[in-house]
Amino acid sequence: MRCCRCSDPAAAWMVFEYSSGRIELFELAPDIDGFGGYAMCERHAERMTAPVGWTLTDWRPPTMTLFPLGSVEPGRVPALEPVPDSDVA
Repeated sequence: MRCCRCSDPAAAWMVFEYSSGRIELFELAPDIDGFGGYAMCERHAERMTAPVGWTLTDWRPPTMTLFPLGSVEPGRVPALEPVPDSDVA
């Protein structure tokens, strides 16, 4: 299955609920038949925003990152703070 926006491999499934103004993102499951929603690659799923007045619920499991998002500029390694010496008895 491919992303509906860019044709990269799909990683998420997006469903619109027009009657309640909701968008839901789900982890892509092998049993999804391709009807009732839209396949999205990881990049487009991460960038998804809801229109004004709608809500977006992301039901995918959280991903772990080494650094909090936005805390490090791309291409830079954060400086480590020196650990003060301590007396160990």
